[in-house]
Amino acid sequence: MSGNTMITEKKSPNPQKVRWKNLAYYDTFEQADEHRTRLDGLTKVRRCGRNKNKFVVKVGTLIKGSSNE
Repeated sequence: MSGNTMITEKKSPNPQKVRWKNLAYYDTFEQADEHRTRLDGLTKVRRCGRNKNKFVVKVGTLIKGSSNE
């Protein structure tokens, strides 16, 4: 491996270690994004609905791992 490796400052947690909960549903991305920006912590906006025409705001909580990690 070369000495030109990059170290990132901010890392997202491993997706398998986060439990996501649906918080609110919206008709437009702008409404969902506005709600997401007012929240703290792990948040994301995803498409949902029958034709993927709705948006859901999701909030994540870290799952406690086993003590031997």
